Amino acid sequence: MTDHYDQQDLDARLLDQMRQDFLEEASDLLDQLNLHLIQLEDEPDSDELVSQVFRIAHTVKGSAGFAGLEEMSAIGRRMEELLGEIRKDQKTVSPSFIQAMFDGLDMLTLLREKAAAGDASPVDITPVLRGLERAAENTPAAADETAGSTPEKSPAADNELFELYKGAYNQLAALKHLVYSSVHLYDEDTLAALFSKQIAQKMRPEHNSVWLVKNSAQVVEIARDGKLVPADYRQTIAVNSSPAMEQLINDQHVIWSSSADEVKEMLPGFASPVIMPIKAKPAAYGFLVLDPEQSAEVEVYQFVAEFAAMMLRISKLHRKVDEQRKELDEMTAILFRQNNILSSLYHVELDLMRVKNPVDLCRILAEAFVHDLETRSAAIFIKDETAGRLRGIWGSGGLQEIPSLSFSRDEIIPFGRCLETGRIVTQSDFSASPLQLGPNDLTNWVVMGLKGRTKTHGVIAAELDAGDVTDSMSILANYSGILLDNLILKNRTGISDRPASPAT
Repeated sequence: MTDHYDQQDLDARLLDQMRQDFLEEASDLLDQLNLHLIQLEDEPDSDELVSQVFRIAHTVKGSAGFAGLEEMSAIGRRMEELLGEIRKDQKTVSPSFIQAMFDGLDMLTLLREKAAAGDASPVDITPVLRGLERAAENTPAAADETAGSTPEKSPAADNELFELYKGAYNQLAALKHLVYSSVHLYDEDTLAALFSKQIAQKMRPEHNSVWLVKNSAQVVEIARDGKLVPADYRQTIAVNSSPAMEQLINDQHVIWSSSADEVKEMLPGFASPVIMPIKAKPAAYGFLVLDPEQSAEVEVYQFVAEFAAMMLRISKLHRKVDEQRKELDEMTAILFRQNNILSSLYHVELDLMRVKNPVDLCRILAEAFVHDLETRSAAIFIKDETAGRLRGIWGSGGLQEIPSLSFSRDEIIPFGRCLETGRIVTQSDFSASPLQLGPNDLTNWVVMGLKGRTKTHGVIAAELDAGDVTDSMSILANYSGILLDNLILKNRTGISDRPASPAT
């Protein structure tokens, strides 16, 4: 008996987990379905969009069924069947089809929200299923009315009221499309083109254009009548070019063609333009220009302008966030690299503290420049006080024959200047000339001294890669110079104890 109840409890937990997983997935699926339906309404002949909507309906049908959400599964199944007929060219994407699919989407969204909230109250999905069936049969909704009834002919007043409501509905539908199709766009010019396209296709102005403020001083026409204006053909108006333009951008007032004679001159091609600012703080982002059929339509376009302001504000925030993210990534990379360098310096200094002669110290130092500080190459030369020369001790990073080289102090001018001044000498001090050390030519080079407490023991020449690590190089070179003080005092013959073969 216990095993039976344990199994029931396990099944219930598994079903609950499947339901939660599906509800999370369904949120994204329904968002995608909404976007694809909006696109499909604009492109009813797109086989790809039909296939994408079909796949989502199929997924909802199967996953909801597994999760025990039978009502969602039933709607998904009916949508899938209808889409299957369209894929087989047995039906076409019609306005009634789109409406039925949106009704199905709304019901799926409601059912998902109720399931996520744990609300088990019943929902009647029959009207939605019936609407999908009518769309499959290509029959109007009136076919569902009681048989035998004879509709009376609508009087003229009813027709006028119907047209009024129809126009209002179409405008609201256009606004809905505009909202859903722009929420994922963050490029300002793309947004401007989308607004112009939606106004041209879904609303009723004779002409429209979208202008955006650039560089705070000029307003540029980005899109006209649903198309992006090529960069070379964009009109530009200075903000301070006229009182009307300053009033539009700075005071953010609507400008009518009848209130400003210069408006028509600025906007050729518009019969009676109305200019609405895309409001923002402290000045407008730009403006919309329209030739509306009726003055009452202006209220709708004002909403479009307000929505455009919101989307452009989001666009600017996204761009700002992206810029800050890039800066943060660069700072993180710099900090990460500096941390690696500091860690390397610590370990190299521990190795240097254990050396017994100057040759080993020069070897560790040159190799640390190349392998830990990521210079391309490094060569160390120590002063031979008795001969008054600089003798090569060690080369790393592919340098050849360094231990066999010997120069007078003034023979290599950068070496002499470094020893004389005690300062770092770089290639830029010598008109970008390469540094020739025997068979080796160093580019982008730097020379710094190995300074002890009272004198400079020699120089190290390094060839830099892309990064500037001269500060870290200087720290390591100065530390090595102090260690050389002690080693030379303890072992004055250590410099002559060099490897028999050239080091690379």
